[in-house]
Amino acid sequence: MKKTNNVKFKFRTTLLTSISLAAALTAAGCGNSNNNNTNASPSAAPSGSASSTASAAASSSASPSASSELPPVELTWYYPQNAANPDLQLVNDAVNKITKEKINATVKLMPIDFGTYEQKMNTTTAASEKIDIIWTSNWLFKFDTNQQKGVFLPLDDLLKTHGQKLFDSMQAKFWDDAKRDGKIYAVPNFQVSASRPSLVLQKRFVDKYKLDLSTIKKIDDIEPFLKQIKDGEPGITPFGTTKGFYSGLMYNIDNKVEVYRDDTTHTVLPDVTDELKHSYELAHSWYTKGYIMEDAATLKSAADAYNKGTTAVWFDVTGKPGSEVEFKVSDGGYDVVLAPLAQSTFTGAASTMNAISRTSKNPERAMMFLELVNTDKELYNTLVYGIEGKHYEKTTGDYIKINQDAGYFTNTDWIFGNITNEYLPEGAPADKIAQTIKVNDEAYVSPYTGFVFNTEPVKTEIANVNAVKEEYGASLGTGTLDPAKYLPIYEEKLKKAGVETIRAEKQKQLNEWLAANGKK
Repeated sequence: MKKTNNVKFKFRTTLLTSISLAAALTAAGCGNSNNNNTNASPSAAPSGSASSTASAAASSSASPSASSELPPVELTWYYPQNAANPDLQLVNDAVNKITKEKINATVKLMPIDFGTYEQKMNTTTAASEKIDIIWTSNWLFKFDTNQQKGVFLPLDDLLKTHGQKLFDSMQAKFWDDAKRDGKIYAVPNFQVSASRPSLVLQKRFVDKYKLDLSTIKKIDDIEPFLKQIKDGEPGITPFGTTKGFYSGLMYNIDNKVEVYRDDTTHTVLPDVTDELKHSYELAHSWYTKGYIMEDAATLKSAADAYNKGTTAVWFDVTGKPGSEVEFKVSDGGYDVVLAPLAQSTFTGAASTMNAISRTSKNPERAMMFLELVNTDKELYNTLVYGIEGKHYEKTTGDYIKINQDAGYFTNTDWIFGNITNEYLPEGAPADKIAQTIKVNDEAYVSPYTGFVFNTEPVKTEIANVNAVKEEYGASLGTGTLDPAKYLPIYEEKLKKAGVETIRAEKQKQLNEWLAANGKK
């Protein structure tokens, strides 16, 4: 679903089994549940949710009664950021002008650098400090873990009394991702909720070599273009990667449980599939031909593979509509185009959500604020882009020109709320929102939605397997190691670490879930 010093444009990720951060670029989202060496990118890291009802949320006011009837309160909101913004207080004041008028509340914005967000929030919540709203996800300050700890309040009643308009703005499948034990514990941020593995290509080279993108059906098809870049563009890396470019989504694999989509036996696949082996072999072939940078396996950030503008092609597991703008910002200012490699798959909303803390003194007003930030265009765009005339200028229609150096620049619209309210940065497709809704609505929805693998019985084996993946995954995924020699070693170490024990336990739990839900 992903992340050195240039924290404005970089984030670090290891998409082996868990994701760790040091600094962030923009996400994604993120949020990818596939464990096998997926090379994350800014648009990937975080991916929230959108639906066909999204545009109904973009109204100018929230549902609460007149603010004059409410006592004044101050809320606090913790969320991650790419870099400190000198004009944060200026923007905070502008936000409070809106919220004061509409719900008689002010909010203290508490952004924290991505690299330290997890640690800071763990400390803050463990101390039971008074907090109102907390950003959470399935990859950073994890929703499941913290819900189980009791960090978040259940929201069902609050949504009915103070957030019905917000609740009505999203389809049930999005709220389902925020449910645990039958109750809703967070508000999904309304953006792309589907993963569409894609290649990202610099447009200047696509145009120069007259590449017909419609001919790129699978990742192997890009090889002739990589050869053209290698032969004709000195100083340009044909293909950029840090962890590899495998995703089961490209091979008809349901990554919710790692089962082939058309498998009526519901058999959980081995960790090293035939498709993963092919990916390793292809990567090694490209590496030996000089298409992949020599230090790919040791790069720490996905953005390190392309952020200098000297990489022609790279892999993005999300393929988010509008991500062309984000990539242009982070790859030296060059225009890019996407070449999707698979049907979009619904990945849910858990990669970016906002929850109400159990320590909140004003949970009702916090819910009113969350409804407002998801339904009020002015408030949302102030949070995302800052102040008109200083941090951005309106151009034509809903388009704006952003001044990244004016004192407030987030590049993380997915942190705050409903992206259907947002202005479009220069270069974004005019139909970005429509594309987002279409991708979400047409996405494959796993029949295993609702199944949650309880890892407690095999937590030791998972830790051991993760250590083996950490040792070999990036080197095999980037082609640095020859799979003919090292894949058997890798598989043997996985076996000794307990990978088949994990698989057997998942199969057992899946069979029980299928039986309990009348699916087998």
